[in-house]
Amino acid sequence: MDQFSPEAFFDLAASPAASLFDGITHVWDAVAALPGFIEKTLKPEILGEVEYGAWLEPGRVRLEPGSRVERGAIVRGPTIIGRNTVVRSAAYIRGHLWTGSDCMIGHGVELRQLLLLDGSSIPHLNCVFTSLIGSRVRLGGCVHTANFRLDAQPIVIRAEVQGQKYSFPTGQKLFGTVIGDDTVVGGNTLLYPGTIIGKRCLVMPQCSASGFIPPDSMVRPTTPAFEVVRRS
Repeated sequence: MDQFSPEAFFDLAASPAASLFDGITHVWDAVAALPGFIEKTLKPEILGEVEYGAWLEPGRVRLEPGSRVERGAIVRGPTIIGRNTVVRSAAYIRGHLWTGSDCMIGHGVELRQLLLLDGSSIPHLNCVFTSLIGSRVRLGGCVHTANFRLDAQPIVIRAEVQGQKYSFPTGQKLFGTVIGDDTVVGGNTLLYPGTIIGKRCLVMPQCSASGFIPPDSMVRPTTPAFEVVRRS
């Protein structure tokens, strides 16, 4: 199995989003395919609970049974929210979101172009864009995914595999991160554009992570935390 194939990051056997990855060789290519997939799949219907004071874009959202959108949340479409998922007050969903079942989107969270698989949580004050997040993933508070390079160039995935360094151009100018199943990311962490995290990883709080992080890895902050140099 190729270590950058979708199967290396996600157990898709029972996921209704599995067909998103049909014909996908590198997992990050699914990020670009996600908006069209959601638009094609969406069948708008409100089957869950919407509290008074929440706003869901008419005819552009599917809310599955057992799910709840709390007052003060804004949900733009196209968006599909799976069963038994809660969208808490003051969340802002900007469209092209697909959540699985039993997910949690917390207070002050802003999301756009995101696949969030079963049992994962984005708790509070997070900004997560143009990304794929696996099942049973937990993000701490104030975890953010940067999705745009300062030089406005297309995102490149950088990886070291068995001592060899590789670069994979994505062709995408907006791309955040991929996080594999059962990974935990501690609070106040920034994931740079093109960060690829494997299954069962632990990213400690207050990290800045980038590149390819293999499965079963732990990422720790280093000291000094930053260096100041003169710009040329």
